[in-house]
Amino acid sequence: MNGVLGMAKSFLLPAAIGALLVYFCYHALAGDQGLAAWAELQKQEEALETQLADLEIRRDEIQAALVRLRDPTMDLDYVEEIARTQLSYVRPDELLVSAR
Repeated sequence: MNGVLGMAKSFLLPAAIGALLVYFCYHALAGDQGLAAWAELQKQEEALETQLADLEIRRDEIQAALVRLRDPTMDLDYVEEIARTQLSYVRPDELLVSAR
């Protein structure tokens, strides 16, 4: 009986350590805060950085347009361009052709 109990103890301790090791390895790789989640967060970060760069470019374009529309530096050709494209403004001697 003593031999069986000693053999069970010598088997259970390594099995328990192995089970704990497998448990922690699994959660380190596939858990909510594991390696897979970290990789997904890296992809999201890259997408957000790209979106931020696009928005900064758009902001710069809008700021440049605002400078052209401010009263002391107003670009009348730019104002006419906006009126023609956004409001479909035409002069009386012109014909509007729609490209739809």
